[in-house]
Amino acid sequence: MLDFIQLLLDDYNNILFVRGQRNGNYPFSHSLLVGDYLIDTGISSNHLKKLSKEYPINNVLLSHWHEDHISGNHLLANSKFLCHAKDRHPIEDIEKILPYYNVENTDAGDEFSTMLGFYGIKNTHIDECFKENDIINIGDYLKLKVIFIPGHTAGHCGFYEMNSKIAFLGDMDLTRFPYYATIDSNLMEFESSIEKLKKIDIEIAVVGHRDPVVGSNNVKAELNNFKSIIQKRDERILSNLSEKKPIHLTDLKGLNLIYRRYNSENFEIISELVMIEKHFDKFLKEDIIAIKDNGYILN
Repeated sequence: MLDFIQLLLDDYNNILFVRGQRNGNYPFSHSLLVGDYLIDTGISSNHLKKLSKEYPINNVLLSHWHEDHISGNHLLANSKFLCHAKDRHPIEDIEKILPYYNVENTDAGDEFSTMLGFYGIKNTHIDECFKENDIINIGDYLKLKVIFIPGHTAGHCGFYEMNSKIAFLGDMDLTRFPYYATIDSNLMEFESSIEKLKKIDIEIAVVGHRDPVVGSNNVKAELNNFKSIIQKRDERILSNLSEKKPIHLTDLKGLNLIYRRYNSENFEIISELVMIEKHFDKFLKEDIIAIKDNGYILN
């Protein structure tokens, strides 16, 4: 067995955790191989070439459109590609990726475009779209159920193997950094997706950017921790608002309200403002804040 592949359960030798390069840290991500179905292709070109020589990959399920989860698509030209309909367009037309990140015609966008080219990310034709609760039968006994968990992207999905209770949760990744910084992200949907996952009996959670979480109680605890990070962000953002003086989104630029530090300042400051705006959208719907003089005040 290749050194970046791990068997998760002895009784399920056709469900394999595939570790991404750099331990799945961006710009790479982890994958799950279920029979001849590979979930996401961001493990790195080197890993993907080795994997495809050892195992048949006839189908690829894409959890969402982000570049670190689709970067190896072009290496699997003979495979059938599937995704949710709401994430189809930026996968089939990567020119849409820059405006989705709100960095089109910016220095950050130029840097990002160069990175996309460096990792060989290309348009991918989607052969079929799956939807909530679809069940994909693999081999004689594997049943992979689609879990629609939007918020990270509009069409973000996970996959739950119903017999082993192994789930792939994509970028509901249980790290210390919940991410909802594209124009199709929705913070309220993100939080609802966390609650939805807590109701599923998951014994092993495979995620995009950290080691698998083993044990249903541990999975639920990590989901609670994941959500608590968002709640702390709520508190930090609201602490900058008052009942009298309107605060504008740009007033919060560069205050590290979400990022502890900026590794790529141009891009991450833009991402932070997009995420703060998602919090404002939620606060408005929950009637926590109001609009005044094109800014925001506390109710």
